[in-house]
Amino acid sequence: MCFAPYISLSTFVIEFLLAIFFLLKNPKDKLNRIIALLCLLLGFYQLNEFLICITNINLFTTLARSITAILPALAISYALIMWRKRLNYYWNLLIYSPALFFILMFFLSHHHKESAACMTVFIQYPSLGLLGSFYNLYYVAYIFAAAILFYFASATIHLKYEKRLLYLGMLGMFIFTVPTFIFLLFLPAMYVKFMSVLCEFTLLLAIEFIIILWYKDKHKIRY
Repeated sequence: MCFAPYISLSTFVIEFLLAIFFLLKNPKDKLNRIIALLCLLLGFYQLNEFLICITNINLFTTLARSITAILPALAISYALIMWRKRLNYYWNLLIYSPALFFILMFFLSHHHKESAACMTVFIQYPSLGLLGSFYNLYYVAYIFAAAILFYFASATIHLKYEKRLLYLGMLGMFIFTVPTFIFLLFLPAMYVKFMSVLCEFTLLLAIEFIIILWYKDKHKIRY
């Protein structure tokens, strides 16, 4: 955000403090831990946007993209935790393998020899070509998979308060993703700013997390 890069820095500070708060509130609770991790990563993404704007160093472009690669896999873990499903390590390895693949590709890609551009509002990333198409497919597939998991969870869990909490969890995921895809549907030229557009909704997601954990604590639900 070159119009005010310190907004990105301020968002990082807010997300970082919220992550610490969520974790310290109940460090043994799996939902608190995954939400704290999501806030922390989203905060570090904002920090990288700030550093892109003030330094123009391409390392921060790669780091920012790498953070976004982890988010879809974390959405799957988030849904599974709320469904109270435990997976063996090899399933978790399979879930996170695409994220690890894309992170490796981002560090090896020749597209990141130059820094992303700090535009008026959003960060414009270098095009990834064919790799970018696969990356978009990964995002859509994982978000769709997380939505399906939330659906099955809501169909199998019959406790009133837990079901409502699941709906809140699903709403948070949609708040974070659906506006982004609608935005890009009407403004396809913004494709190269996809990750920056996506992460503009981090504070809305943080508010949703506050509501989720407040509701969870109010009804003494533990994960």
